[in-house]
Amino acid sequence: MAFVVALAIGLLIRVAILGNTAALGTPIEDEQHYAHLADNLEAGNGFAWAPGEATSIRPPLYPAMLAATWAVAGSRNLQVVRVAQIGLALLTAWLVFLLGARVYSPPVGRTAALIFWLYPSLIFFNFLILTETLFTLLLVAFLLSTVMLVQTPRAPLALATGAVLALAALARSILWPAPLLLCPLVIALIPGSLVRRVALSALVLVGYSVVMAPWAIRNTRLQGTFTVVDTMGGINLRMGNYEFTPDDRMWDAVSLTGSKSWVHGLSIEPGMPVTEGRKEKWAQRKAIEFMVANPTLTLRRSLIKFADFWGLEREFMAGVQQGMYAPPAWFSVPASAVILLGYVLVAVAGAAGIWLAAPADKRLHVVLLLPLLIIMGAHTIVFGHSRYHLPLVPILALYGSALVVQWSPAFRVNRRPIILGAAATVTILLSVWIRQVVVTDLDRIKALLNHVG
Repeated sequence: MAFVVALAIGLLIRVAILGNTAALGTPIEDEQHYAHLADNLEAGNGFAWAPGEATSIRPPLYPAMLAATWAVAGSRNLQVVRVAQIGLALLTAWLVFLLGARVYSPPVGRTAALIFWLYPSLIFFNFLILTETLFTLLLVAFLLSTVMLVQTPRAPLALATGAVLALAALARSILWPAPLLLCPLVIALIPGSLVRRVALSALVLVGYSVVMAPWAIRNTRLQGTFTVVDTMGGINLRMGNYEFTPDDRMWDAVSLTGSKSWVHGLSIEPGMPVTEGRKEKWAQRKAIEFMVANPTLTLRRSLIKFADFWGLEREFMAGVQQGMYAPPAWFSVPASAVILLGYVLVAVAGAAGIWLAAPADKRLHVVLLLPLLIIMGAHTIVFGHSRYHLPLVPILALYGSALVVQWSPAFRVNRRPIILGAAATVTILLSVWIRQVVVTDLDRIKALLNHVG
């Protein structure tokens, strides 16, 4: 009964917010890009900025979802998209429950599902025209499929695992190289003869390739160079790793112009047309050259990026401060506080749970940690932002739920290294947040209080 009540509360909160977002447009630049691409898809121009201006700059799945929604409900109907995203979030909560029940137990699954469903920042992102809601759903679906494959290896599950991973990568390209790690892991983790394990691993790759190949072929032909999902990867790597990358807001290098622009000095082989793909490959090469030539600076910046990635969730707070959102004053400060508190509690419990409440089947521990390490590692190299850790909240919720539901204080002496690992991880997170509040965000917090005061 409590589970149903909590689900109802989460739905009522979303319905109440939905009733106050009819006038909300797409104030964030990324939202504008996705909506513009969807407009052209719906108009029959293909994945393009305008007729005859095909692009590979963004992953295609989210704009395709927008276009499909608008084809049914009417062009630029943002409220219908938000309703659809609430439905996707509810589906994700169900998948989190199934995942938790398989990896741990039904009580852990229910607790994790409720944490996800009531998580303040994820509620907020249900109303933004951004990839978080869709990508989180696909990431959890991929984890569930992989867990099922490890527990009960079958050919259809192997194909489905690869296909869902490809869909997740088509929503957010950070996962497109994941088969390089996943396929060897499948061989190592599933039981049976070597021939059977290799065959199932190959089927994972087949499922992935069948879904990914058409888009990769289209991109490669369009860009004149190998391009799998989009052309942002190398550009982002360059913006996070060149002479003028701003240490305090590395993702904001895109706003630099003139000789400080990431594209300054662009050089393409003579006779070759300048495509998005060739610009990306140049940017990737220049970024790697800079990183190799400046290892100490790269290491220092990577530590900052890591801190930014796990930083406090301030998107709502920043949006209010910048005038993107105009909620009543009585709502802004409490909502910001609830967002921050919710993240701190889930992150601390999840980080401790990774050490103290690992699944009894350690193979499943590896599966859960795989996307966390891939996504965290990539953003530590490229550039971090607190928005990018949101799809990992279901994983943290699972570990945190297991810690709360199943934890026992009766630790044996030989578990002391695990306790120390948990303490060190939580200490790192606390240090990141203290640094952020004291060094980075104190002026912004004061500005928010003055704004709503």
